[in-house]
Amino acid sequence: MKIELTDDEVTTMMVALDNYGDAKRLEWAESRDDADLTEAGSAEWCWQKLFGAQQKFRNSIADAIGEGEQPPTTIDPFTLPTWTE
Repeated sequence: MKIELTDDEVTTMMVALDNYGDAKRLEWAESRDDADLTEAGSAEWCWQKLFGAQQKFRNSIADAIGEGEQPPTTIDPFTLPTWTE
């Protein structure tokens, strides 16, 4: 299955997953019910999947617009201009 989301939609989902995981961890702290901890872990797993996809998307955009390109760091001495008097 393929789902297309905007960057903002992915960010919104990640925030919701983070909040849900935090709430489940707090519930677990009170109840010690392992199901709460399992759900918090599932939320974290989903968050990590979305984060990876979002980073891949952002990196592809950065590559497309040329961010991160570095000028050559070596200089060929034979291409330097020379001056004679």
